[in-house]
Amino acid sequence: MKKSWQIQHNIFLVVLLIILPFYSFAQIVQKDYHFKSITTKDGLSNNVVFDILQDNDGFIWMATNNGLNRYDGYSIKTFFHSYQDSTSISSNEVRAIIKDEQGHLWIGTKNGLNRYNKELQSFETPINLSDFYFLNQNISSMVLGESGKVWFSTANTIGFFDPKTFEVGLAYTKEENAINIVLANEKVWISNLQGDIISYDNNTKKRVTEAKAMSNNAIGFGYYSKRLWLPSDFKTAIDTSVFRRFPRLPNNILSRRLLEIDAQKSLISTNNGLFEYDYCTKTVSKIHLGKSTLINQIRSLYKDDFGGIWVGTLAGVLHYDPYRKVFKHDDIVDEFEDIAMGLHTDKEGIYTNALGKGIYFKPDNSKKFKEITLPKTFPQQGIFIWDFETVPESNFPLWMSTNKGLICLNPKTLDFKQIDIPFKGKDGNISFCLLDTNQDFLWVSSHRAIHKVRKKDGILVISFPLDDDIKYPGIQKIIDIGDYIFIATESRGLFSFHINSLKISKVNLKDNKQELETSIWDLFVSGSTLWIGTNKGLYSLSLDAMEIEPVLEDNQVVFSIIQDDSGLLWAGTDKGIKAYNTENKSVRYYTTANGLKNTEFNRKSVIKTDDGRLWFGGVNGITSFNPNTIRKDNPNTPYVHIKNLQVVTSDSTFNLPYAQKKVVLPWKHNTIEIDYVGLNYTNTSQNKYRYKMEGHDPNWVSADKPSKARYVRLPVGTYTFKVLASNNDGKWNKNGDSIEIEIAPPIWRTKAAYAVYVLVLYSLIILFKRLKKYRNRIKEVEQEKEIIAKKVEEKFIVLNNKTKVYLKDLKYIKAAGNYLEFCTENKTITDRNKLKIVEEKLPPNFIRTHRSYIVNKNHIVSANSISVTIRPDVETPLSRSFKGSLN
Repeated sequence: MKKSWQIQHNIFLVVLLIILPFYSFAQIVQKDYHFKSITTKDGLSNNVVFDILQDNDGFIWMATNNGLNRYDGYSIKTFFHSYQDSTSISSNEVRAIIKDEQGHLWIGTKNGLNRYNKELQSFETPINLSDFYFLNQNISSMVLGESGKVWFSTANTIGFFDPKTFEVGLAYTKEENAINIVLANEKVWISNLQGDIISYDNNTKKRVTEAKAMSNNAIGFGYYSKRLWLPSDFKTAIDTSVFRRFPRLPNNILSRRLLEIDAQKSLISTNNGLFEYDYCTKTVSKIHLGKSTLINQIRSLYKDDFGGIWVGTLAGVLHYDPYRKVFKHDDIVDEFEDIAMGLHTDKEGIYTNALGKGIYFKPDNSKKFKEITLPKTFPQQGIFIWDFETVPESNFPLWMSTNKGLICLNPKTLDFKQIDIPFKGKDGNISFCLLDTNQDFLWVSSHRAIHKVRKKDGILVISFPLDDDIKYPGIQKIIDIGDYIFIATESRGLFSFHINSLKISKVNLKDNKQELETSIWDLFVSGSTLWIGTNKGLYSLSLDAMEIEPVLEDNQVVFSIIQDDSGLLWAGTDKGIKAYNTENKSVRYYTTANGLKNTEFNRKSVIKTDDGRLWFGGVNGITSFNPNTIRKDNPNTPYVHIKNLQVVTSDSTFNLPYAQKKVVLPWKHNTIEIDYVGLNYTNTSQNKYRYKMEGHDPNWVSADKPSKARYVRLPVGTYTFKVLASNNDGKWNKNGDSIEIEIAPPIWRTKAAYAVYVLVLYSLIILFKRLKKYRNRIKEVEQEKEIIAKKVEEKFIVLNNKTKVYLKDLKYIKAAGNYLEFCTENKTITDRNKLKIVEEKLPPNFIRTHRSYIVNKNHIVSANSISVTIRPDVETPLSRSFKGSLN
């Protein structure tokens, strides 16, 4: 008997040891990273994604089974192989991407290794692997080694390529079935199908089998830990301080890749989903990706510069961003006409009303709202529930304001009690809101009155009809502060009701003392301030002054208000949700662009649960969120790039080479379009832009998306186009990107042309001046001739011997000692005189040609270098000193 018990005990221990690991995994925690999916519907060339990388410019590159993709957050540019283009990628089957130390991209394809030329947006094939004893060129994975070497695996063979020296090496042969390759501790680590973990020292060319794995051959290297990760069941003599073990995954799922996302946590990809591993606590969590088999087959993991996680699967790419605003959406009944009116929470869970479709309840541990099955006697037909309140003192603890009066329900027994509220005039049996007190009664509003109702038995104590003081008030909300009850009405503003004096007063605006003539939908008390949600926006009331002030008149209807644990006010509006900071007066708006399904939220439909989450009911279900994560600002400013400059002509367009910082365009090509983008992958639809063409635009131009900046017929000149971008939380990259653009003038407007114009003008001016001077000189000569002629005709000189000599007849004068000979055509007259004295009396046509001669120019026939001939044939000497007077 004892032996039988011992056998049973041993069997129990064995079974326990076998199932214990699986039992622990049965309780594995499920996590939701709220991934955004990118598939062929978004422009991805193929849903099978093998590798993902972010380049130095911020673009995300995706290697797929049919093409290479570049993603900017808005659209995807695809690259395909073309037999007609030698600069295209060498194959459409792209397996791996890495970037070297200079930022160049290296692409591993089914047909070899490619390098991407960013400037030309083309591809180069530096080597043909088949020339170096490789079985084929089908590259499956790559890593960047020391000194910039590119290591790659192809057909179970591992080798390297050095871009600097063009050296190609073979480190591992096909027969050894290599499948994984990583770089760690200045060595290349390789795993094979046999479970061997082999290190390869590129310097010594030494290979060492470091470890032996039994069931898993996954290896990896941690970015944060700087440790080599090896299979959980390997045997090795490696120093344990230089490696970490992969964790055992549930159901013996085999690991494929590992990505350390911080110093403590890692993601592990498999063919059966994505797992998170906490190295400190040694716990494994399953990440929810969806039910699809393809989406759970992971091929790549990558963390970008912004902290975002990218997961490549057989069903597209999944992107997780830690700064994305995560709003959870709950349907109540169905996806259509799912109007939530009224929200309430207690220790059991959350209650709501799908308008006109019954009461729904969500327990704290449940993921879905479930309808409360009410008895047939319950007035369900056409019932609208506006407000809830939990009243523990009552046998019917769930009280509801409805269009059929006050209804009290016991959610457990489903017993209910209907309390009719009195009405007067047009005030029917309808209740809009409830107000709990710390006394033995509740305040209940009807359409035109407020009522005291005892909690214990639901007996109406007293009613205060307001119709004598307020016409058609349409009471929407009541709230008590001290001795006052504040009453929000539809279209008539805010009223105060003094509990002791029973006096009703209208609360006016602060500055003009006028009534706030608008509908008020919600009231919320914080400290000594009453916050008021109206058709015109957010208002506040200081309880000391009892005056209303506008806070945020932003053309939004505020239906509901609540405050989070940090003191931030949140409001559900007709355009989304907004958060208002009461200290710095800043406001932040959240819309469908942030992930909201609801475009409009409802009155009396906001709660805060014990965990700090806020819940807003809207026209399309219920939205809930953790305000701590929503208000967390994204610190990452976008990468800003000018993607393309396109020249538009009358009959065609053409693009300029990528990444130019200065372009010169001829004057005919002065209509341009500039493409720009801000790379930030957190809610890219909320990125903002500003651009300006300096020298043309007087002010910055704002844009909500990266549309093309178009400039038509830019005048000749030099301009600088600048573009800035902000992320989803309004943080700007103030450096942005810029390009200098010069519109060159036509040849007749160039500097050389203007220089020629100036030179020609100057020459014309000089010529004109010379012509003018020449003409003036001619005129002067003519005048001189006339004067001389007159002098010749009229003048004579009288010699010392009293003889008259007429100048027109005088040919020359010759000095002979103390006498002068005056020679005319007919005679020669001798007179005692001096040549100098006579010269002064003669007109200008008499010139000195020699120290002893004066001749009349009008009688000169010819002249040479030594003599002057006078009519008819008299030769007189010409000295060198007087040649100038002859000229």
